[in-house]
Amino acid sequence: MSSLLRRLQVKRKNEFEGEATAWINRDIVPLPPSRRTWGAWSFVGYWLLTGFNISGWSTASSLLGIGLNVWQAMISVIIGQLIVACAVVANGFVGAEWHVGFPVYNRFVWGVFGSFFPLLMRILLSIVWYGVQLVFGGMSVKVVIGAIWPSFYTLRNTLPESAGIETNDLIGILIFAALSVPLMLVPPEYFRKPFLVGSIIITITTFAIFVWAIAKEGGGGPLLSHPSQFSDVDPLSGASLGWAMAYGISSTIGGICAGILNQSDYTRFASYPSAQIVSQLVIVPVSSIIIALFGVIVTSCAADFYPEEGLLWAPYDLLQAIQTHGGPGARAACFFAGCAFVMSQFGINIPGNAVSGGIDMSGLLPKYINIRRGSYITAAIGLAMCPWKLLSGSNVFLTVLSSFAVFLGPLTGVMVSDYLVVRRKKLRLSHLYMPNSKSIYYFAYGVNFRALVSWAFGVWPLMPGFINAVSPQPIGVSESWTHIYDLAWPLGFAISAFVHVVLSKAFPPVGLGEVDEDDVFGTFSEKAVVEVPVDKSSESDLESIKGVSVQELMAPV
Repeated sequence: MSSLLRRLQVKRKNEFEGEATAWINRDIVPLPPSRRTWGAWSFVGYWLLTGFNISGWSTASSLLGIGLNVWQAMISVIIGQLIVACAVVANGFVGAEWHVGFPVYNRFVWGVFGSFFPLLMRILLSIVWYGVQLVFGGMSVKVVIGAIWPSFYTLRNTLPESAGIETNDLIGILIFAALSVPLMLVPPEYFRKPFLVGSIIITITTFAIFVWAIAKEGGGGPLLSHPSQFSDVDPLSGASLGWAMAYGISSTIGGICAGILNQSDYTRFASYPSAQIVSQLVIVPVSSIIIALFGVIVTSCAADFYPEEGLLWAPYDLLQAIQTHGGPGARAACFFAGCAFVMSQFGINIPGNAVSGGIDMSGLLPKYINIRRGSYITAAIGLAMCPWKLLSGSNVFLTVLSSFAVFLGPLTGVMVSDYLVVRRKKLRLSHLYMPNSKSIYYFAYGVNFRALVSWAFGVWPLMPGFINAVSPQPIGVSESWTHIYDLAWPLGFAISAFVHVVLSKAFPPVGLGEVDEDDVFGTFSEKAVVEVPVDKSSESDLESIKGVSVQELMAPV
């Protein structure tokens, strides 16, 4: 067994890297300058590619279903996305300034052992959402194949009803999954050019579809003027309208709250600290608002084009309808549009779910899992769980995960307040990799009670509404609890952030304001990496030059 475990250990890439241990490997060590390749335009490309996607296109669909009209829904989306932009930047400061990702970030917030709690939560979300986006990608592949061979849409189904999917859909999903595998070989520091190319292609495609729909319809379609005839919901007014819009704002944030949580996994690749600030403050809301507006207007126009098809919120359903009712020219256009949406799904699923899961698994078991291995594990489980079943009919599990803002809002509030307010942006990097009481981030038995209590304070007011929302049968909570739940992410964030600051003032953590005297990991100077190899064979050099002993850094669990 010991021989097998040695074979499974993450190997060093060169002689200047330290050996992987239970607490550190190449993928979670603070990044050196050579691996920090994302400039401001890289973040623009990333958010265009991940924003202009199938989920973003259909953002407004659920809001119209609760009684909002198009413009009320868009106001909710705009306010929600402005909050998202601020949260993304606030939670990205750690990565941009200290070049550590989500797994290490939580070591100084929750403690070296307590950090496993948010890690496991984020890994679960990465796996499930990888599977969900895999299905959307597979549906886009189906459109591409159908544009070449229209008979693919009517391919005989050979699967039993219990499979929950038809043969042509499964083929599309498996092709998308297979094409995803080689993309996981690309390290995140090399995502810059793919982001740029992909963002240009999907932006042009969505603009083209929008212009085509407006020109063909001669306006915005019936959803803009008569939304209730499609949603079967009476228009809201007064307090009901206000609470519905509040829910719309919170659900807009909730749709991307998992990405907000681990934002430092991406900002750690910033070539300079401010690269993430203006670019993300602008492009995050702009890209999401534009794609949501495009989605609702194109869907509205299509309701007039193809009235027998119903509301075509998913782009792949729209493209299939265009092929069905159009000629060879329409098929060619749908082929290229389908390819663009396939690329967009790669853009959201590889970095946003597969690589994200890989980074978090690397933080959980750095001795045996690196980003690449973790990405493959995420992808394998995401496919094996048959994600199409989560999307078919009423599924309590997916409802629970969709309501995870209840847990992630407070979690983000604790993280942001800890770094920006409690620690005032000062960290001692070397102590983040020391799993013993010598580390200032060990707290009590490796867990920071302040973070745990603060998180619990943010979660508990939301639980009655959450339980009511995910229960197959309503449990009869009062309307007040439901309204509190409607504010899940922002309210949970604010409560937990406030409580965490108060507790940290009342019971100050050890080592506030401390930083390393030396550039321990060569994070700010490439020269330090070469002159001071992080290797057990150079213990004396490390001890004398870095001021931190190798025994402390390499101490076993």
